[in-house]
Amino acid sequence: MSRILELQNSANFSLQYSNSIPAVVIEMIDGKDIYAKLTDVIIPVIFDRSIISVAISTTVPIGKLWRGAGSISKVVPTGIGDSFSGSPKYLKLGQRNLVQYEDNTANYTLIYSPPRWFRDVTIGIYQYEGPDTSAIEIDLTNIESKIDALSPQG
Repeated sequence: MSRILELQNSANFSLQYSNSIPAVVIEMIDGKDIYAKLTDVIIPVIFDRSIISVAISTTVPIGKLWRGAGSISKVVPTGIGDSFSGSPKYLKLGQRNLVQYEDNTANYTLIYSPPRWFRDVTIGIYQYEGPDTSAIEIDLTNIESKIDALSPQG
């Protein structure tokens, strides 16, 4: 089933989460800094739409070429505790990553897992809040209006 979205309109997106996590030096060995590993980031926002846009940036050391930006996982509440839902979505570094989940029946949260080599990270997550209709819904509306036009007015 195809969906009809207005992704080109920036007014249809709202910033839900933005954060920067700085590098933490844990020790210096032979004049070289050793950094603490970044842990998973629990995004403290409840999402209620199935489309988000995620932007990830980090400080890339000179001479390195990094493309991967880690992954984001959907977490849904259940009667027995929070549960991961579906496969993680892998992200590209320095780009807006459009993530589409299957239509969700429950609100959800996210967990971001940075690559083990990231020293710092900046995260921005926007939720798509614009129109989200399917071709079937539009067809049904058109059929209903034609049926209404055929019905006698009383």
